[in-house]
Amino acid sequence: MDQALLWQQIEDHGERQPLLTLGEARAVVALLRREGSPAADELAARLAQRLPAEE
Repeated sequence: MDQALLWQQIEDHGERQPLLTLGEARAVVALLRREGSPAADELAARLAQRLPAEE
């Protein structure tokens, strides 16, 4: 892929897809909690605050 096409795709603000689904985000939080390091715990807490409550 040439540079011009790459930048065109990066700068195109058309239809975008979410980075993660809710299920994937919850799985990431669960994996981070299992890690047990202070950095992983802090990141898990920050992500969990942004997720909607489970029904």
